[in-house]
Amino acid sequence: MDTTCVECYEQITNPICSHCLSQEMKIMLNEHDSDLATEIIPCEIQGDVNCISCNRAMGLCAHCFSRDIYDFIHEQNAKLAKEFMSRFDFDLRRTLFNSRGSKTHSHQ
Repeated sequence: MDTTCVECYEQITNPICSHCLSQEMKIMLNEHDSDLATEIIPCEIQGDVNCISCNRAMGLCAHCFSRDIYDFIHEQNAKLAKEFMSRFDFDLRRTLFNSRGSKTHSHQ
């Protein structure tokens, strides 16, 4: 059984799938930019870990999915990206600010 994320290869220790996360992200974004909220879609990557909320099989960790969504939002609206990070951190602050200039996704 492989419990590592397909993007960062770290163990998935916070098993919340992109479907459950994207629902919450859309609610938050809809408060500020309903058009941007419609752009958030879950990632269909199967894996050997099951989401603790809906039991869906998942292969992408919450950190990597949130990082991808953060990067997308930041391109559209940097102020909103900051608010997003405060609600969906999953260790984003540490990795974003420690890896300026490098493309690392390590979050352990």
